[in-house]
Amino acid sequence: MSKLATFGMYPWNFAFRVFNANLDEEETFHDVTDSTLAQGFSARPGSLTFSVFGECRHIAIEVYTPEQSEEISVRPDTVRAILLPFSVDTKGIKIADIMGSVKEWADVKEGKYALLFELKLRDDVDYLNSPQYQKNVEDGWTEECCRLTFYPREDAVQPEILRLDAWSDPPYHFHSYSPLNPTYPLLMEVGLA
Repeated sequence: MSKLATFGMYPWNFAFRVFNANLDEEETFHDVTDSTLAQGFSARPGSLTFSVFGECRHIAIEVYTPEQSEEISVRPDTVRAILLPFSVDTKGIKIADIMGSVKEWADVKEGKYALLFELKLRDDVDYLNSPQYQKNVEDGWTEECCRLTFYPREDAVQPEILRLDAWSDPPYHFHSYSPLNPTYPLLMEVGLA
């Protein structure tokens, strides 16, 4: 597995965007509907918006591409996993918050992909033993970790929820927690906001 980028941001309005770097940014703002909230993402050609668990203070995002022989695999500690088709154009991808104040670029090669979105709560020992963690628990905030893995694919990719919030209840109360409750087939194209 090759790591292409690592960065962090505050996910305004509980979400962040992944899109082709050659798109006009206006084309990356999606309609938000009950269906898109229930499935954890919204999609338009060349652009995806992913939802986080709730009131998130910070999300760490890592971008990977696997070795050619690696099969799609969800990590054991992942709470939410979504697999989607995604095509990358010549300029790579950008990842941005909803407000457009943070934009990061990743050099994902041109091609067709199965994009695996994995989300979990931050759970490293230093954080769990920190005053910030205690404050987040008291205030109902989260810190989250996301892994985006671009698996090259020539064949069509079926959009699917691979892991549907792998807990019966979150470990503590999050403000605005939105558990996944998708309707099938998943909605793969919405209007512009």
